Amino acid sequence: MHTQKKDRDFAKTKRVTVRMTETQYDVLETYAEKAGMTPVAYIRNLIVSKTPTVKYEIVYNSPKILKIFSDLGHISGNLNQIARHLNQGDAFTRELKQEVSGCIAQILHIRDKVQEMVGEYRGHSKTHSDS
Repeated sequence: MHTQKKDRDFAKTKRVTVRMTETQYDVLETYAEKAGMTPVAYIRNLIVSKTPTVKYEIVYNSPKILKIFSDLGHISGNLNQIARHLNQGDAFTRELKQEVSGCIAQILHIRDKVQEMVGEYRGHSKTHSDS
């Protein structure tokens, strides 16, 4: 059994050379990697108008934002313990009510901090009020 020859229309017989800086090539590699392709395949897809899908990963490197996520994790743990306690049929005691109120107050405080930070990131000053 002999092997079939590739169709001449699909064989890659032409070469295109592109020179770029290290920075440009790093950007190309990053986009290609996010699209799950090699740099050559990425360029080829761009040229034939098949826009590759780029998968963006949101990375938070702000200590303030990371602290907020950490605080939310602690609060959710407290709320899960409270829910477990109530689901077991235990009474809703005064101490439990205070703990729930404390969790709600923490959540509202975090909400206010996030709103303030969003305003800062969007160019609003801390003293500027949108209300």
